[in-house]
Amino acid sequence: MIPDTHVPSSPAPTPPAMLSWQQDLMAAARRVSAAIVGGLLTGAIVGGVGGRLAMLVLRLTSDPSLSGAKTDDGFIIGRFSGDSLFLLIFTTGLGVLGGILYLAVRSWLPERWRAALTGVFGGVVGGALFIRPGGLDFTLLDPLPLAIAMFIALPAMYGVGMSLLVERLLRPGSSWSRSRAWIIGLIPLLAIAAFGALGIGVLLVMATLWSIHRWSPETASLMHSGTVLWIGRAVLLAVTGLGLVATIKDIDQVL
Repeated sequence: MIPDTHVPSSPAPTPPAMLSWQQDLMAAARRVSAAIVGGLLTGAIVGGVGGRLAMLVLRLTSDPSLSGAKTDDGFIIGRFSGDSLFLLIFTTGLGVLGGILYLAVRSWLPERWRAALTGVFGGVVGGALFIRPGGLDFTLLDPLPLAIAMFIALPAMYGVGMSLLVERLLRPGSSWSRSRAWIIGLIPLLAIAAFGALGIGVLLVMATLWSIHRWSPETASLMHSGTVLWIGRAVLLAVTGLGLVATIKDIDQVL
């Protein structure tokens, strides 16, 4: 499991050495569950429902002859079908992975700016991934500036919403952490394992990080050091910068 990190405004957590391994594992599982649920809900709502609404708006503003055409992702414009259900499942899965990634790197982000920075990261990187020059979505749909704005705004909204929801669920004494409902949030881990080597690899990384946190306090302390903090921030800044360059390049080609 991925260990939680220190939050200055929250009460200091009980040191892992003072907990049994079962208690420590349970605490880590609650944090992972919060990240999964936060990512799942925002991925489904913003990505799945919001994505279909965005395509509906673009259909209404585009040439009526496009109704029934396939988008770059294989969805039929103007028709709700099994493809729409696939989109919901796909964006929900991406949301879960995003929530887990956020849990892993949240300590690198200043607490008061976490939601805003996650939104910026989502918008920039999401724009680079979803804006595809030359595809149907960004050649025939009209107006193109609206299409670009929507495909950047949706992942940005996911980032903000996911961060706020995960932080709320992680808050000490929250109703989520005090109830047994958090166990349900671990069910998507089974789906992650079904992704084959990639999914199993993600689970192994999570288990390894928890093991280090539990049985190697010196290594865990090093991972939370100022040096690692700034290295992590540098990595996030570099990825954001590359995503921004790619997004600007794609927008220039589309327009």
